[in-house]
Amino acid sequence: MWVISLLETITGFIPRPAIIRDDEAGFRQVPKPWKGWPWDYWPWIRWTWIKKPWAMKPWHPRVKHENTWLTETKAGGWYWIIPWIMEYETCKTKTQVKDIRAQSVWTKDGHDVTVGTSIRYYVKNAMKALLEVHDYDQSLQNVVLGVVCDYVRQHTLDELKSSLDELKNKLLESVRNASDGWGLKIQDVAITDIGKTQNFRILLSGDLLSTQ
Repeated sequence: MWVISLLETITGFIPRPAIIRDDEAGFRQVPKPWKGWPWDYWPWIRWTWIKKPWAMKPWHPRVKHENTWLTETKAGGWYWIIPWIMEYETCKTKTQVKDIRAQSVWTKDGHDVTVGTSIRYYVKNAMKALLEVHDYDQSLQNVVLGVVCDYVRQHTLDELKSSLDELKNKLLESVRNASDGWGLKIQDVAITDIGKTQNFRILLSGDLLSTQ
């Protein structure tokens, strides 16, 4: 077993290709050796005007962080990764449909209702999705939950029953506005379930009491 572990350690230092699938995209990250001139204009390990022969793509001249350079890795390609110097991250770019957990909310007239939703979206710009927001998938779900909660609290139960289309449009508009700049394309938001909440309490005697 120690031989296998030793081989894995040794091969971990060897440059290797990273295969990017057709439904993935992301970025590579390379550290800067020094800051300031001339490295900001004549960088190390990258050329702005000359394509690298092993990747056939130049490093992006505009995406520069304080201590690293970033380049986009597009779907359906392969890129060389140098261990201990480079790292890369990818995410799925195909359409995803997420069921948002149902939540219990009090309406304006004091009714406790449960609302279930779902959201359909895809990653349009992988670099923004990975760098501009932490965990874009969970952030989207939190945005939907917040919008639903605020909307339900401002309407009565009868208004909710007659304005589901309005709720859906409000959700779609609000989620698109909140996720602007995240590199995501919000395709649709749907109301999957809405109804009065039924609470159950277990008594000390073991009997089940149902209250609405």
